[in-house]
Amino acid sequence: MPVHDPRQFVEEMRDHLATHDKPLIFLFGAGTSAAINVAPSPKPGQEPLYNPLIPGIDGLTVHCAKAVIGQGEAYKAAWEAMVAQCKLEGKAANVENLLSKVRVKLEAIGEGEYLIGLDREKLSHLERTICASIADAVTPKEDCIPSHIPHDDFATWVKKVNRTAPLEIFTLNYDFLFERAFESARVPLFDGFVGGYEPFFYPECLDDEELLPKAKWVRLWKLHGSVNWKFVDRCGVKRLIRGGIDKTGEMIFPSHRKYDESRKQPYMAYMDRLAHVLNSEHALLITCGYGFGDEHINAILYTSLDNRNTSNVVVLNFAELSDDDALVQDAIKKRNLTVIAPNGGVMSGMWGSWQLTQPVDNKTYSFMDIAFDSNAAPEEDNIPIGGSSDLTGKMRLGNFNWFCRFLTIMGVGVS
Repeated sequence: MPVHDPRQFVEEMRDHLATHDKPLIFLFGAGTSAAINVAPSPKPGQEPLYNPLIPGIDGLTVHCAKAVIGQGEAYKAAWEAMVAQCKLEGKAANVENLLSKVRVKLEAIGEGEYLIGLDREKLSHLERTICASIADAVTPKEDCIPSHIPHDDFATWVKKVNRTAPLEIFTLNYDFLFERAFESARVPLFDGFVGGYEPFFYPECLDDEELLPKAKWVRLWKLHGSVNWKFVDRCGVKRLIRGGIDKTGEMIFPSHRKYDESRKQPYMAYMDRLAHVLNSEHALLITCGYGFGDEHINAILYTSLDNRNTSNVVVLNFAELSDDDALVQDAIKKRNLTVIAPNGGVMSGMWGSWQLTQPVDNKTYSFMDIAFDSNAAPEEDNIPIGGSSDLTGKMRLGNFNWFCRFLTIMGVGVS
């Protein structure tokens, strides 16, 4: 089996992040929020516990299922029917796909009709229940949030870099952990909303660089909506504003299909923005916490890679992969798509496992250990001069905690 040198990748990643004048884009998924573990420390001899501050897609699905089932037998049967439909279609029966199904049915149902055992009014109630449950799960109380989270490390790195090209961050998360971290670090942020009383969504700015803030500001685009967005009616005009937390989850839209034209506006504007920046010359997009479960985002990424061979996407995958995984097969066909998993990766179109070309010693241990959990790492109290002969290990950067530590400790791009 071919092998890749993890040191080569880590050094290349550091160099890419230190390049200040090229378009740099991040795409963050649910894994970045789920990386915050609030479980108590295990007792001696016990395995570490895991209790995410904000659940990932699987935990969120369980949370929503309980809320829906609690509405009664008709809703339980409807939920189970949609789960069965997802499985028949070969799709994951997660809350995002299930919510999409509810909204498609709301588009199709007529008065007096029933779908999955529910009429229009009950389908609407099902949608509201799912959205409110999501909003509840992704808005932890302030005193439940640890005093330091990986988002703080990321914000600290952003503040220290001296970029001449703006940093663009796309996130699929509904929470506001990134906003919270940037404000704590005093990093100015722009998200497409303008105003001082009730900041309103201003889509025109996403198409006009002259209207966008320059490189000192972070641009944050929330592709799937946010729990602090809502619609208001002002003098007969419906307007999307950003305000306090809205527990109804009105502006949560993980589905591509939007039954309300007004909800299309932020989604399509952000999707167009993603396509635009990724088609920039020498653009680099780094994903973390994203499982490639959104086929419409995937289409934008792959189309851009096909059309612009100077653009590159680096996938930092949390879970291990094998050479027959769809993502690996896609990367083998696209040389500008790099996939990095704990047990191996695809670089320049070739799948291989990790193997150091040189042993870790006391000079390279501190440099490599954050990004790569090497079996060759020297003992803490007995660092060998020549290093260990074991050259294997696991890549850590797909874990958002380790990725942010990598940015902080490496001092990437610090001016």
